[in-house]
Amino acid sequence: MSTTTDPVRLGLTGGIGSGKSTVGALWRQAGHRVIDLDAHSRAVLDVPGDGVEEAVARFGEEYRGADGTIDRGAMARLVFADDRARSDLERIVLTRVDEAVAREEAEAAAAGEPWVVHDSPLLLEKSREGDYRAVVAVLARREDRIQRVMRDRGRDRAYVESVMAAQVSDLERIRRADLLVLNTAGRDELARRALHVLGRALEV
Repeated sequence: MSTTTDPVRLGLTGGIGSGKSTVGALWRQAGHRVIDLDAHSRAVLDVPGDGVEEAVARFGEEYRGADGTIDRGAMARLVFADDRARSDLERIVLTRVDEAVAREEAEAAAAGEPWVVHDSPLLLEKSREGDYRAVVAVLARREDRIQRVMRDRGRDRAYVESVMAAQVSDLERIRRADLLVLNTAGRDELARRALHVLGRALEV
């Protein structure tokens, strides 16, 4: 009888504009399984399916967009003003994210992969450090982060700073993470640092 072993989990996190997703992409390009929790979260409301239908059933048909997905603007206005609505939306989304992550981990186990990375922007905000053998945080200069998001995502400074204010500080990331990747140079140097830190994380 064949058996499978659950892969070891590593956590990858970082604030908005830090370069966390770039580090995750570099690890993925190097052949490692990186599970993007944020992508799974977006898919719940951005792809027609059970998540959208449950959200519409809970909040009303007026929150369904013309394309059949959730109208994120209308939903954001609701949940930012109503704690119970926000809690219900988080339950709808996170239940499905957990299911999607479990499927990916099962695939990794069946393939004999010894470990997986969770790319999780809210890992520290949700106090999930205990779920991982090691947590890697990506850090970058505050102004670099602001400029990066404004350039790449078309957001204004006020938006970026508001998101930063809702996330843990870099000092908190330094205190709570096991290892750090400093995104303070070019992409080639970031790749070198990211792969070096990944090797160290697997030794923790």
